[in-house]
Amino acid sequence: MNGTEINNKGETMVMASHQEKPPKYAEEKIKYPKSVFFIIGNEFCERFSYYGMRTILSLYLTQALKYTETTSTIIYHTFVMLCYFTPLVGGIAADSWLGKYKTILYVSLFYAVGNIVLSISSITVLNIPHAALSLVGLFLIASGTGGIKPCVSSFGGDQFVLPQQEMQLQRFFSVFYFSINAGSVLSCFLTPLLREEVKCFGQDNCYPLAFGIPAVLMCMSVIIFICGKSLYKIKKPNGNIAMDVANCVGHAIVRKVQIQNKEKKDHWLDYAAPKYSLKLIEDTKVLMRIIFLFTPTIIFWALYEQQGSKWTFQANNMDGSVNGWFTIQPDQMQTINPVLCLIFIPIFESIIYPLLHKLRIIRTPLQKLCWGGLLAALAFLISGFLELKIGKDKAIVPDAGEAQLRLYNTFNCPIHLELPDVHINHTLSAFETTEFLHLPVNDKKMLNIDAFIDKACGYNSSSSFHGLVEIRNHEISSYMFTSPLSLQTLNVTGFNEVQKSSQGFPKLKILYSLKESLEVQLKGPINPTIQVNNYQSLVTEIKERGIYNVIVNGKMWNKTIELLPGGFYTYLITDKDQDGKIFTITKPNSVNLMWQLPQYFVITFAEIMFSITGIEFSFTQSPDSMKSVISSIWLLTDSLGNIIVLVVAGLKIFENQAYEFFLFAGMMTIVMILFILIAMRYKYVEVKSEESNETEDSRF
Repeated sequence: MNGTEINNKGETMVMASHQEKPPKYAEEKIKYPKSVFFIIGNEFCERFSYYGMRTILSLYLTQALKYTETTSTIIYHTFVMLCYFTPLVGGIAADSWLGKYKTILYVSLFYAVGNIVLSISSITVLNIPHAALSLVGLFLIASGTGGIKPCVSSFGGDQFVLPQQEMQLQRFFSVFYFSINAGSVLSCFLTPLLREEVKCFGQDNCYPLAFGIPAVLMCMSVIIFICGKSLYKIKKPNGNIAMDVANCVGHAIVRKVQIQNKEKKDHWLDYAAPKYSLKLIEDTKVLMRIIFLFTPTIIFWALYEQQGSKWTFQANNMDGSVNGWFTIQPDQMQTINPVLCLIFIPIFESIIYPLLHKLRIIRTPLQKLCWGGLLAALAFLISGFLELKIGKDKAIVPDAGEAQLRLYNTFNCPIHLELPDVHINHTLSAFETTEFLHLPVNDKKMLNIDAFIDKACGYNSSSSFHGLVEIRNHEISSYMFTSPLSLQTLNVTGFNEVQKSSQGFPKLKILYSLKESLEVQLKGPINPTIQVNNYQSLVTEIKERGIYNVIVNGKMWNKTIELLPGGFYTYLITDKDQDGKIFTITKPNSVNLMWQLPQYFVITFAEIMFSITGIEFSFTQSPDSMKSVISSIWLLTDSLGNIIVLVVAGLKIFENQAYEFFLFAGMMTIVMILFILIAMRYKYVEVKSEESNETEDSRF
């Protein structure tokens, strides 16, 4: 039995988790189970499918389905929450009714269907409810991946003979996690390329193919798993263990209330005897201890899972250019984490852990979990300081109770401005723009504006203007002075126009001092054509950064313009025979994407120490009858962590994302202190040798 042992007197025996020397039974020769290679192959394909789809999910929600970043964050983390909540259902089904093999097989079919539905729903030319179908596909995927999560690792563990193959089992979990990250590396790199570089169904971003490849890999995962059936060691389920535990707990509580003054017990669950067996009672004690121990780990996943949402949005506001010859897409940065896992898992196993063990710094699984949590806090501290640096480049938008006003001068002379309602006197230089960023307003307001051109410029008539401009709460108003001196409304809008591109591209809007139409073509890395009508063009995202020549109505101008990622530019044309002038309204991204590497390094080290250890700990510390259930409880902490992200995102505690990162870092640190206090009292459960009754008490 892998868990607390009960001798013939009914006494509980608690064994050590990690001994200084391998036990004698480790030397016995037993063939390595070939069946685990099918399980590892199945996991590789399934993780390729999952991470490939998840890598591009945030951008799909914002770009294709047009959700806001806040709504996309909520949908993303709701999806991830379901992925780690449904393991509880899968674990109970596997341990109680279906067994691990049938649970993995049946739920995988739902999983594959979900991938196919999501891929089809992203084809924009189809007349279908794209958003609704996408959400259905995500629900099926979440149910599928969650249903098999607790079963695959424990099913792999079932293939080993314990205690004789304990060392091989430990290596299996490392190889298992290695396969997870191998699949993740390939998919996180490939799917953003398919999304960005391939054109399909008339779409600039080929989401159908980017989602379709993961769907194919999920189908392959099912086939590989079925092929290994003849080699699997398939254990029968132990009956309705969930109901047995619930009844045992309920009966113990009732009896404790009824007879606690008449009969004292060492543990409140002991009141369930004699109706329930000592084995079930002791197994339930182990379950309760592990649930209590896992509670503080929830916060870790709240941090870890933000790589796919908040860190991706952070990358979107950075410059992905590498030495000017290669550009990294924001969602491709997620590839760094699994790549680093592949590199450092063997290093941790062969060098770092032995060294830390020798130095008596880290010697037990719970110590690994503790240090992993503290490293996660450090990663978010780093990301917070980086966000402060990035914030200097973000678009300046009006707060509630404020409005912005932007004015353009198309004359070759200065224009003197007076706005008496807001006490502004200003001179607008020739061929320039000016902006007033923080004008107070409750709802909307009409402002008087007086403008005149200096007579020294030769404008003897129509050189003065009196009129009104409208400003609105939380919006930006733009106007242009044209000849004869008059004011043309460009737009009175929200501030989406000046916000950075959701894909990190440069954004360009062309203004023309006359009402007639123009055709403007840019010639450079790509050659977009922009139509100008009624003084202005639409805002155009330029898919490639770089230096562009400007061609107006077929005539190439002498000057070039440079468009950089994240910048919003307006290009003012006053005469179609003269060079125009470009204005930078929103600063381009100046912080290079490589500055995210430190936080990815630290979160990867945290993941190796936390996640791999958690999987192994869940298997080795759980009773035989509850291995899938306890594995699912470990995964459930990930689900609850995503709920924390949803709550924080929904409350919008901070306007500045950096302060939210600092909040999570602080929460993680406090929780890890609590975890240390709990772990110091935890007693490890260990497999007992059939040849020896020796036990050893080991603590944190």
